[in-house]
Amino acid sequence: MSLDHWIPSHLTEISAAECYELLGLRSVGRVAFVVDGVPNVVPVNHAVDGDDIVFCTSPHSVLGRSMSRGPVAFQVDDFDEVSRSGWSVLVQGAAAYDDPEAAPSRERPRSWAEGVRGLVVRIRPHQVTGRRLIGV
Repeated sequence: MSLDHWIPSHLTEISAAECYELLGLRSVGRVAFVVDGVPNVVPVNHAVDGDDIVFCTSPHSVLGRSMSRGPVAFQVDDFDEVSRSGWSVLVQGAAAYDDPEAAPSRERPRSWAEGVRGLVVRIRPHQVTGRRLIGV
Protein backbone atom coordinates (compact mmCIF):
# COMPACT_ATOMS: atom_id res chain seq x y z
CA MET A 1 0.00 0.00 0.00
CA SER A 2 1.40 3.36 -1.01
CA LEU A 3 1.71 6.14 1.53
CA ASP A 4 1.95 8.82 -1.19
CA HIS A 5 -1.36 10.41 -0.17
CA TRP A 6 -0.77 10.37 3.58
CA ILE A 7 -0.58 13.87 5.00
CA PRO A 8 0.95 13.89 8.53
CA SER A 9 -1.14 16.86 9.69
CA HIS A 10 -4.30 14.81 9.10
CA LEU A 11 -3.35 12.38 11.88
CA THR A 12 -3.65 14.15 15.22
CA GLU A 13 -3.46 13.18 18.85
CA ILE A 14 -6.58 13.43 20.98
CA SER A 15 -6.44 14.96 24.46
CA ALA A 16 -7.14 12.73 27.48
CA ALA A 17 -10.34 14.67 28.21
CA GLU A 18 -11.66 14.05 24.69
CA CYS A 19 -10.57 10.41 24.89
CA TYR A 20 -12.87 9.93 27.89
CA GLU A 21 -15.73 11.65 26.06
CA LEU A 22 -15.26 9.31 23.09
CA LEU A 23 -15.06 6.24 25.34
CA GLY A 24 -18.47 7.20 26.70
CA LEU A 25 -19.99 7.52 23.22
CA ARG A 26 -19.66 3.82 22.45
CA SER A 27 -21.06 0.89 24.40
CA VAL A 28 -18.78 -1.72 22.82
CA GLY A 29 -15.01 -1.85 23.01
CA ARG A 30 -12.30 -4.51 22.90
CA VAL A 31 -10.30 -5.71 25.86
CA ALA A 32 -6.85 -7.20 25.16
CA PHE A 33 -5.16 -9.54 27.61
CA VAL A 34 -2.57 -12.34 27.60
CA VAL A 35 -3.21 -15.99 28.46
CA ASP A 36 -0.26 -18.39 28.55
CA GLY A 37 1.84 -15.94 26.54
CA VAL A 38 -0.77 -15.60 23.78
CA PRO A 39 -2.57 -12.29 23.17
CA ASN A 40 -6.37 -12.36 23.20
CA VAL A 41 -8.81 -9.63 22.19
CA VAL A 42 -12.55 -9.83 22.83
CA PRO A 43 -15.39 -7.34 22.46
CA VAL A 44 -17.26 -6.31 25.61
CA ASN A 45 -20.04 -3.92 26.51
CA HIS A 46 -18.56 -1.30 28.81
CA ALA A 47 -19.26 1.82 30.81
CA VAL A 48 -17.01 4.67 31.91
CA ASP A 49 -16.96 5.23 35.67
CA GLY A 50 -14.84 8.28 36.45
CA ASP A 51 -11.48 7.43 34.89
CA ASP A 52 -12.13 3.68 34.94
CA ILE A 53 -13.60 1.30 32.38
CA VAL A 54 -16.11 -1.21 33.78
CA PHE A 55 -17.54 -4.31 32.14
CA CYS A 56 -19.23 -7.54 33.21
CA THR A 57 -18.28 -11.07 32.26
CA SER A 58 -18.73 -14.62 33.44
CA PRO A 59 -16.29 -15.76 36.14
CA HIS A 60 -16.01 -19.06 34.24
CA SER A 61 -14.88 -17.51 30.94
CA VAL A 62 -11.25 -17.17 29.86
CA LEU A 63 -11.73 -13.41 30.11
CA GLY A 64 -13.14 -13.64 33.62
CA ARG A 65 -10.35 -15.93 34.84
CA SER A 66 -7.63 -13.74 33.31
CA MET A 67 -8.51 -10.27 34.55
CA SER A 68 -6.52 -10.42 37.77
CA ARG A 69 -3.20 -11.18 36.04
CA GLY A 70 -0.96 -8.82 34.14
CA PRO A 71 -1.61 -5.67 32.16
CA VAL A 72 -4.62 -5.17 29.91
CA ALA A 73 -5.55 -2.80 27.11
CA PHE A 74 -8.95 -1.53 26.10
CA GLN A 75 -9.77 0.08 22.75
CA VAL A 76 -12.77 1.89 21.31
CA ASP A 77 -12.84 3.38 17.84
CA ASP A 78 -15.02 4.66 15.06
CA PHE A 79 -14.24 4.88 11.35
CA ASP A 80 -15.90 6.14 8.20
CA GLU A 81 -14.62 4.24 5.19
CA VAL A 82 -16.10 6.70 2.70
CA SER A 83 -14.29 9.75 4.09
CA ARG A 84 -11.33 7.70 5.33
CA SER A 85 -11.63 9.35 8.71
CA GLY A 86 -12.06 8.17 12.25
CA TRP A 87 -10.68 8.00 15.75
CA SER A 88 -9.27 5.44 18.12
CA VAL A 89 -8.80 5.54 21.90
CA LEU A 90 -6.47 3.15 23.71
CA VAL A 91 -6.53 2.61 27.47
CA GLN A 92 -3.61 0.72 29.02
CA GLY A 93 -3.81 -0.33 32.63
CA ALA A 94 -4.53 -3.02 35.16
CA ALA A 95 -7.78 -4.89 35.66
CA ALA A 96 -9.24 -5.99 38.97
CA TYR A 97 -12.45 -7.62 40.07
CA ASP A 98 -14.90 -5.09 41.43
CA ASP A 99 -17.47 -5.39 44.18
CA PRO A 100 -20.68 -6.34 42.35
CA GLU A 101 -22.67 -4.45 45.00
CA ALA A 102 -20.67 -1.22 44.46
CA ALA A 103 -22.98 -0.09 41.66
CA PRO A 104 -26.59 -1.10 41.25
CA SER A 105 -27.07 -3.58 38.39
CA ARG A 106 -29.07 -1.00 36.41
CA GLU A 107 -25.89 1.16 36.21
CA ARG A 108 -23.63 -1.66 35.03
CA PRO A 109 -23.07 -2.18 31.33
CA ARG A 110 -25.49 -4.72 29.91
CA SER A 111 -23.97 -7.44 27.78
CA TRP A 112 -25.47 -8.09 24.38
CA ALA A 113 -24.53 -11.76 24.73
CA GLU A 114 -26.90 -14.10 26.52
CA GLY A 115 -26.01 -15.65 29.85
CA VAL A 116 -25.15 -14.56 33.35
CA ARG A 117 -22.37 -11.97 33.54
CA GLY A 118 -22.04 -11.50 37.30
CA LEU A 119 -18.31 -10.73 37.48
CA VAL A 120 -17.67 -6.98 37.39
CA VAL A 121 -14.23 -6.01 36.06
CA ARG A 122 -12.71 -2.56 36.49
CA ILE A 123 -9.79 -1.35 34.38
CA ARG A 124 -7.75 1.33 36.12
CA PRO A 125 -5.86 3.24 33.42
CA HIS A 126 -2.14 3.92 33.57
CA GLN A 127 -2.24 5.64 30.19
CA VAL A 128 -5.00 6.91 27.90
CA THR A 129 -4.14 7.93 24.36
CA GLY A 130 -6.10 8.66 21.23
CA ARG A 131 -5.64 9.53 17.60
CA ARG A 132 -7.93 11.06 15.04
CA LEU A 133 -7.57 10.70 11.27
CA ILE A 134 -9.17 13.57 9.39
CA GLY A 135 -10.36 12.60 5.92
CA VAL A 136 -9.06 14.30 2.85
